[in-house]
Amino acid sequence: MTFSADRPTMIEFKDVHKYYGDYHALRGINGTIKAGEFFSLLGPSGCGKTTLLRTIAGFEDISSGVIMIDGKDMANVAANVRPTNMVFQSYAIFPNMSVEENVGFGLRKDPRSKEDKAKAVAEALEMVGLKGFGKRAAHALSGGQRQRVALARALILKPKVLLLDEPLSALDKKMREHMQVELIKLQRQVGITFILVTHDQEEALVMSDRIAVMFEGEIAQLADPETLYRRPNSKKVADFIGTMNFIPAQVLSETGDTLEIDAKGLGRVTIDASMAPPARGESPVVGLRPETLTLLYDGQTATERETEGIIDEVIYFGDMTYYDVYLGGTDVEVRLSMRNVPGRPVLDVGTKVRVAWSPSALVLFR
Repeated sequence: MTFSADRPTMIEFKDVHKYYGDYHALRGINGTIKAGEFFSLLGPSGCGKTTLLRTIAGFEDISSGVIMIDGKDMANVAANVRPTNMVFQSYAIFPNMSVEENVGFGLRKDPRSKEDKAKAVAEALEMVGLKGFGKRAAHALSGGQRQRVALARALILKPKVLLLDEPLSALDKKMREHMQVELIKLQRQVGITFILVTHDQEEALVMSDRIAVMFEGEIAQLADPETLYRRPNSKKVADFIGTMNFIPAQVLSETGDTLEIDAKGLGRVTIDASMAPPARGESPVVGLRPETLTLLYDGQTATERETEGIIDEVIYFGDMTYYDVYLGGTDVEVRLSMRNVPGRPVLDVGTKVRVAWSPSALVLFR
């Protein structure tokens, strides 16, 4: 199952504000989340992403505005009757219960027969890859298994929206990456709306259909991962999403479709107007990602532009090597990445290099 932008709206925010005393935690949140979408709220600590998630769940009241879920205004609708369920960061697993008792906990007041409840628990465990684990003690599970139990317990109630509050943050790197893929598969399998809160940019890019980047209680940009990465709408978003080089620039001329700029260390270049977000009154800089810069080895020629440089630092990551390079005899230092393929040497600090780049990779912020 793949996400389509023409799906019906599942959640809508209309000018949502939240105050804690004098503290303005949410500042005019607007936007929609589609049915069956894997949506992420991404931002640094204290930006309001968890507060927004809790207002969807009904654990926090909003100060003003409207939150609609499946076409219904959630004002005065209690958390336990909303069509949502949440997986908490701590998983909230009951250690004194078995796996199946944890998963079936929400069915205590369900009118179904004992046999039907047991069948629902078995189906939920199979859905999250824990078939045969029902009798196991919850305290004997690994971190990844506890996370799956929490998912099964949330999904057994068949919510329209599953809320995920940094559910992978307690896992080690390898398990976290594995569970990212598993969550994507699970979301496609069940077809319901997932909303993930995370401060991990890579996690959000990997898992999401769309991402809302939040700063200081506001949504700075809401877009699909590729747009956020390739065409951030501000320097602040660009700096938060992955690694971005920023180079001082001067705007020389501007027409309806193009801009001519002079970027320090790169020279004069014409870029498409679509790569220049609306001006914000800041000093002009161009941004470009490390992978859009390439070292040219002996015999190689640049397909578009080329400049000279000198390596200032080398960071080896096994599959990749990152180089910090001063451009063209200037004080402008950029980071570029090179894949470590067989036969490609890792260069030393102080090596003079040729750097290839493309004007199409530049984004102008001003």
